[in-house]
Amino acid sequence: MRSTTFLMSFIYNCAQKINRFSFKVINYIDRSNDKINNEKWLNIFKGLDKIIFQIAEIKLNLYKDSILSQFIYEGFEKEEIDFMLRTLNQNDFFIDIGSNIGLFSLIASKKVGSKGKVICFEPSQEIYGRLIENIELNEFKNIEARNIGLSDKEGELKFYFSDQGFDAWNSFAPDSRLKKSINVNASTLDKQLDNIDKSKIKMVKIDVEGWEKFVIKGGHSFFANYSPIVMVEFTEENTFNAGYSVHDIFIELESLGYEWFRIENGNLIEEKKHIHYPYTNLVAKKRVDLS
Repeated sequence: MRSTTFLMSFIYNCAQKINRFSFKVINYIDRSNDKINNEKWLNIFKGLDKIIFQIAEIKLNLYKDSILSQFIYEGFEKEEIDFMLRTLNQNDFFIDIGSNIGLFSLIASKKVGSKGKVICFEPSQEIYGRLIENIELNEFKNIEARNIGLSDKEGELKFYFSDQGFDAWNSFAPDSRLKKSINVNASTLDKQLDNIDKSKIKMVKIDVEGWEKFVIKGGHSFFANYSPIVMVEFTEENTFNAGYSVHDIFIELESLGYEWFRIENGNLIEEKKHIHYPYTNLVAKKRVDLS
C-alpha cells in the first residue's frame, strides 16, 4: 500500500514538473506570436488608440495596447459566451468576477434586460476605467461595477500587473509577465452580496488568473446556500503561481454539492478530475439542479 501511494505521489509530482516546463515553452511561443501579429493588429487602429467593436448585440471599445482586446477581436471564448447566453434569461442576475473591460458583463446585461442585474468586479484601476467606458458606451443601467478585488478575507492584497499589453494576466498571484505591483482593496463575495437578493443570481463567472480558489472560499456561504451555475477558468500554471492546484477548485465546490462539466459543442459533458489543466473553462452545477 505504501509503495502504491509513493508511486502515485511520484507520478503526480513528475506531471507537475512537466506541466510547468510545458507552460514555459507555450508562453514563449505565445509571446513570439504576439510580436509576429503586432503589426497586423496595429494597422486595424489606423493611428487611433481604440476602436468600437460590435459583438453579440453590444458595442465594445477595443484598445490598441491590449492583448485581451486582440483576443476578443479574434473570437475569444465564443463557446463560453454562447453558453452564458443560453443560460441567462430576462430578469436574471449575473455576477462577473474578474470582468476586465466587460465582455461578459455587457453581453449578460443585454440578455437579462432592464429588470435583471449584473454586478462585476475589477480590481485594476486602469482596467476599471475602461470597463466604465464600455458600460457608458452602451448606456446600460443594469450594471453595477465595483473597483475591488475578491478573495477569502477582507483587507489589502498585492496586485500584479503589466504595462506591456499583458492585461489578460493581471493577478493577485505572482507571474513573470507582470513586472509591476500595487496594493488594492479586497473583500469577499459573501460580504459584497450582503444587500443583494441572492435567490435571483442565475450565474457566476470567475476568471481571476489563479485566485479562483480564494474567491470561492470567500463566497462559501453563498455557494452553500444557493445554487447559481458557476463558470470557472482552470489554468494550472496560474494556480501553481498562487500556491495550489486546480484540484483544490474541484474539491472546494464539490464539497458544497456541485458537480463539474465541460462545454462541448453546446452541451455540458460531465468532467472528471484530470492530472492537469493547461487552460479551459469548466461549469459547476448543484447536484439538485441536475436532471
